Amino acid sequence: MSPVQRIIPPALQGVYDNWHFAPAVVADGLIFCSGIIGTSPNGDTPDADGLAGAKATTQEASNDLTALMAVRDPEAQFATAFKALSAILRAADAELSDVVELTTYHVDMSRHMDTFMRVKDHYIQAPYPAWTAIGVAELIVPGGLLEIRAVAQVPSGGIGRLSRLESGASV
Repeated sequence: MSPVQRIIPPALQGVYDNWHFAPAVVADGLIFCSGIIGTSPNGDTPDADGLAGAKATTQEASNDLTALMAVRDPEAQFATAFKALSAILRAADAELSDVVELTTYHVDMSRHMDTFMRVKDHYIQAPYPAWTAIGVAELIVPGGLLEIRAVAQVPSGGIGRLSRLESGASV
């Protein structure tokens, strides 16, 4: 059995340190990604990799999870969540095409599903992973309409950086 490794992109080190969960964990050839919501420091559409909202919040004195701001525009919020997921997977030397299972949690699902499907289809392409969509009353981030959780397969050839790490180490 291979050791369990934590994937912590530098922009999310504050998430791990302050909120006590890993953005992703690699175990037995799979990458388990924690749920991610499209956030930004001020609710505007970010230009970055989708991690700017969490990074900015963890740099503030409060480090309060509820201080996160969802991107206000639904389409941009969904795209930001996929960009953030992609950034987390890149930290594990993987990409969206390595995703084997996708679980999405939706607030007001019927209202936003057409927009979500357009965004999802832009980022997730054939061959498609397994997917479950779940409607929920609310998410931890005020204004959050979508949270994405994913499981990806470690790319063939393994994860180069991770093979050099000790059990429990982070990237």
